[in-house]
Amino acid sequence: MRYVIRLVALVCLGLAGLGAGPANAERRVALVIGNAGYRTVAELPNPKKDARDIAAALRAAGFTEVVERYDLGLREMQQVLSQFEDKVAGADWGVAYYAGHGIEVDGRNFLVPVDADLKRAGDVEDETVALDRVLARVAAASKLQLVILDACRENPFKRRMAQAGGVKRAIGERGLARIEPAHPNVIVAYAARDGEVALDGRAGENSPYAGALMRHLAEPGLELGRLFRKVRVDVLAATGGRQRPFEYGSLTEDLFFKPGAAADPKPVVVPQLSEAERAWAAVKDTTSIAALEAFRRQYGAANPVYDRLAEARIEELRKQQIALAVPPTPKPAPAPVVEPSVGVFTPGPGVTPLSAERELALKAKDRFKECDACPEMVVVPAGSFMMGSPAGEARRDAYEGPQHPVTIARQFAVGKFEVTFTEWDACVAAGGCKHNPGDSRWGRGKRPVINVSWDDAKEYVAWLSRKTGKTYRLLTEAEWEYAARAGTTTPFSTGPTITTSQANFHGNYTYPGSGKGVYRAKTVDVGSFPPNAFGLHDMHGNVWEWVQDCWNASYSGAPSDGSAWTTGNCSRWVLRGGSWYDDPRYLRSAARFRDTPVRDYFAGFRVGRTL
Repeated sequence: MRYVIRLVALVCLGLAGLGAGPANAERRVALVIGNAGYRTVAELPNPKKDARDIAAALRAAGFTEVVERYDLGLREMQQVLSQFEDKVAGADWGVAYYAGHGIEVDGRNFLVPVDADLKRAGDVEDETVALDRVLARVAAASKLQLVILDACRENPFKRRMAQAGGVKRAIGERGLARIEPAHPNVIVAYAARDGEVALDGRAGENSPYAGALMRHLAEPGLELGRLFRKVRVDVLAATGGRQRPFEYGSLTEDLFFKPGAAADPKPVVVPQLSEAERAWAAVKDTTSIAALEAFRRQYGAANPVYDRLAEARIEELRKQQIALAVPPTPKPAPAPVVEPSVGVFTPGPGVTPLSAERELALKAKDRFKECDACPEMVVVPAGSFMMGSPAGEARRDAYEGPQHPVTIARQFAVGKFEVTFTEWDACVAAGGCKHNPGDSRWGRGKRPVINVSWDDAKEYVAWLSRKTGKTYRLLTEAEWEYAARAGTTTPFSTGPTITTSQANFHGNYTYPGSGKGVYRAKTVDVGSFPPNAFGLHDMHGNVWEWVQDCWNASYSGAPSDGSAWTTGNCSRWVLRGGSWYDDPRYLRSAARFRDTPVRDYFAGFRVGRTL
């Protein structure tokens, strides 16, 4: 199965290089096989059409050597693979795409020729082509190796193979077995996750997977990992969530199937805020009457709407002052419990927002929780830091610079953990969140919520703000990095490197100075690893975290005060922190990613709160 994944990865990586413009001086070769006309089991409706269209897409993208073959018997498949090995020798990229039946026996994967007549498990070795063999042929490419398998169907021979006598064998009934590539830049892409079945689609049409793959192969400026994520989103939508494509392996650099500017058919234009609008945004949540009166003096005459809002806010604050001066006789109720030793404010039942007096008394590392369903918050101190990565940091990306100073003038609160399924489900139950995300069968409870988009995250913080009467929000990108670094200047808050005993990431891959670790292949409960110096857990790994900012490809012109950057490419939003699936380079404090507001099992978020 490991070889199968490598093969799929080879195909994917090869695709990433298609149409690379000047890079086409490299040799990129591909093999495309479509097996549909099976002789001893039912014919498949679409593999030949899928294979023809994928071959055409490869040529259109710049591949000059594409070998395509259809309805191959065993001997023909063996011959084609041997001939293809000669083409791959000396090539930079090797790609293999296979559509047809594939089966799994004893954890190994096999591609099924059209003349196979499997009566027992022992026939598999003699009448099919092991994925190991295919991978060995493609592996002759010197740079990139990619394999794509649209072969995740039910085993058509399973009944008679299971009933046959002889040595007991573990015969897979659905899809293919999981594999783990041992080397970087090897990706194996399955049309459906291991053990699951891919759908063929209607006769005469492309399968959901092939159709999505062809659409995104032609997109310029689409990084390879993002390409497969978009394919996955499209297939999930087309199949009502029944089919989940999956990729095994990882990349050590950004690779583009087709370089160029990313297309955005519906660009989002974010209006520039006026000076008065920016000033109002800065003071609207203040508790200072003097600041609001200064705003009215400077901007009120020319901006009557904001003037009335400021006047109403002043009136509200004056009423609060009167209430504090002459407090009413309190009704019997559980009072918040203060634990000075750890600075924790533990609320009584229901919603108990911090009083203004208690909020003003908060100091760095104090923790509070304003309702049973609310995230626990940690106070992060004001301060300054250098945002981005220095030019000499290993495996950095250019869009992490230029490194620049940022000063955050006021303390703020950050979720101690990523928002959990328990916390999200409370929002759904209260009617504040419309989307009920799936958990990918990993469990809910204390695991970080996944399959939520940027828009979903904004809906959650809006509900939390209404529930508590306080300003909850997504962190800004600068706040996120400041909180993640927790006073450090090294690539990780853990130092110059990181291990899988400190964070949840793809442990088969390393960062300079570390060895391999555990690959858990899913999220884990929040708080499973030690916190950083600010008391925050999982700032590295587990899930990517949405932040407020629009995407900008460099920090030239970035805010220096810790505020959100709301101009740039606002059809794509920034994510931070890396995930369970990622190479450790993406867990660095300075690492950045961007995405359209889609739902994926790599992404969640944590909340911030203005104090």
